[in-house]
Amino acid sequence: MVLFPRRITGLAKQLLELGALASALIAASAPAIAQRRDAGWWVVVGSVPSDPPERQQGDRQRVSAAARRCGLRTFNDDSAKFAGFRPGLNVFVVGPHASHSEAERTQAAARRCFPSAYVKQGRYLGE
Repeated sequence: MVLFPRRITGLAKQLLELGALASALIAASAPAIAQRRDAGWWVVVGSVPSDPPERQQGDRQRVSAAARRCGLRTFNDDSAKFAGFRPGLNVFVVGPHASHSEAERTQAAARRCFPSAYVKQGRYLGE
């Protein structure tokens, strides 16, 4: 059995308390972080008609492969699930970004693979 001097055990107690406080702060900020992830500035790298649905998998594979070449990871869904987007399209986006300037930096990288990439503000509504 190893005995620790009182000073070290006091320090250990403080570290445990600090860890608990940090965990509580992270948990409390989780809803705000999740909310920020759904809204902001998106870089739209592609949009294609949602119909016919059979084509969506091929579109997703094609866009994802091109995005990987530019070091990007896209997210796609029906444009009707984005507040501020025109419905009826399957959109491929990168983001959201907290600021327009941050999105513009991503847009510059995206244009190497997607020359018509553009920035659009919106909020993802989800399922």
